[in-house]
Amino acid sequence: MLLIVCATYRSFKEQAIEYVKQAVQEDNARNYAKAFPLYMNALEYFKAHMKYEKNPKIIEAIMTKFTEYMRRAEEIRVVLDEGRAGPATSGGHAGGEGSGEGRSQH
Repeated sequence: MLLIVCATYRSFKEQAIEYVKQAVQEDNARNYAKAFPLYMNALEYFKAHMKYEKNPKIIEAIMTKFTEYMRRAEEIRVVLDEGRAGPATSGGHAGGEGSGEGRSQH
């Protein structure tokens, strides 16, 4: 039983990372309609992973990234809701620093 839980626990993290990679790829390509559900799936898997994580430093690191991905998903949702085709405030990618406000595309 413990082996199954450990395997599932690890797969949550691995699946979250895979979804994030895909989300960032679609985000950078400005395919926001594809990026948004990928970010949301990643967030669900990160939440599941954190239920079982015991190391506070790992939890803190995941929460930092979780917050970053959540903010980006919210930005993309605004873009999609407004029907805009252009990039959202963080410049079209999830790997940026800060809030993304006032940043221009390069």
